Amino acid sequence: MSQLNAAGLDPNRVVDASVRDSLAEWIRQVLGPGHPPAPARAELVEGFFRQTFDLVPDIHAHVREQGRSFARLAGGLVTVIQALEMSPFRLRVRGTAGCGKTMVARHVFDRAIARGHRPLLVCFNRLLSERLKVAVRPGRGRVTTWYGLCVDYLRDRGHPVDFRDMREPGFWERISENAVGEMLAGTTIPEEWKFDTVIIDEGQDFEQAWAEALELLERPGAELLWLEDADQNLRRVPLVRLDGFVAYRARVNYRSPRSIAEFVRRALPRFDIEVGSDLPGLGVGVASYREPAEQSAIVARLVTALLAKGFRHDDIVILTTHHVTTPGTERSIFSALDRVGNYHLRRFTGNYDLVGEQVLTAGQLTFDSITRFKGQEAPAVILVDVDPDPDDAEYAERLLLSGMTRATVRLEVVAQGDNPLNARLLGV
Repeated sequence: MSQLNAAGLDPNRVVDASVRDSLAEWIRQVLGPGHPPAPARAELVEGFFRQTFDLVPDIHAHVREQGRSFARLAGGLVTVIQALEMSPFRLRVRGTAGCGKTMVARHVFDRAIARGHRPLLVCFNRLLSERLKVAVRPGRGRVTTWYGLCVDYLRDRGHPVDFRDMREPGFWERISENAVGEMLAGTTIPEEWKFDTVIIDEGQDFEQAWAEALELLERPGAELLWLEDADQNLRRVPLVRLDGFVAYRARVNYRSPRSIAEFVRRALPRFDIEVGSDLPGLGVGVASYREPAEQSAIVARLVTALLAKGFRHDDIVILTTHHVTTPGTERSIFSALDRVGNYHLRRFTGNYDLVGEQVLTAGQLTFDSITRFKGQEAPAVILVDVDPDPDDAEYAERLLLSGMTRATVRLEVVAQGDNPLNARLLGV
């Protein structure tokens, strides 16, 4: 009590747990009878003694902790691969969503740079490649998409691509065929196109001819790392045949918090996924609609609720099950919307600038397709247009798996209520 006095406190007026059962009497003894207070004063005193704590989750504590947890847990896959010894190094990692494949790709790339080598990291998804470019260690390496690699190679070989034709059907397929043909033509590959380490992420999206062309870009004794997830094969292409590779399976999802991962396991039992995260997350919400146009109002309400919980606009991503890459063929109602409620959408316009960069609208919330967003993540994901084709159930489930596993804290699903394939989602 002497320490309390030193702070200017009267020990006789300190209330602790020992007097909780006689608090009212204690207050009367300390304050004395006094005079009847004015009504406003009485309300102030009553309000003080009635006050309760309104506890809300710190959303960004969830986000930060999820990032730390994922790095710690998925880092085990990096440790395993780092410890493997083989000569030549030929490794094929078959890993589920959220197991840490991209973390492994970054690690192997950075390790090659540290050794003074020249690595090449190729993925299919452009948004993923842009994210990787700023994440890997700077140096003499190259990070790109397959199509980006084709464009650069053709340009260096004297065949620049005319992007004015980009909106024409089959544009990228022709670019790929031309580049593969150039590589396989028997001419000498320039030294500046030779690499000591070749890393393929999203290998399930690659084609056999692409893999054979990439072999020509390897220096003698080059390290080769192939990362794929057959469950996320959304291009419907056969898995590439790789001779002389050691295979490693990774089935533990560390990215999805437990509440979301368990939902995925119940809703999509087809897939063999193990729950690896020790964080609870904020769960899954499922809303239903009958007409596609109803989704706009539903999503606006969901966004408002997420913002009220503490999510920022940049934390929220709206993903459609439809494709949004071919102008004029989009089936999502959101492709034609500039906003939902009071929230403006940032989305791909279908146009490119003169150097091939995608043109996006200005907006607060990212709207994209699951196929384009694959390989990335966001704290809050809203899946829309969930209306799978009953005649293509397996593909529909692969699409949902890819979309659901993008969420790191909260997942919202907006599903067509009359679709029989959505019964499991609505009933979970």
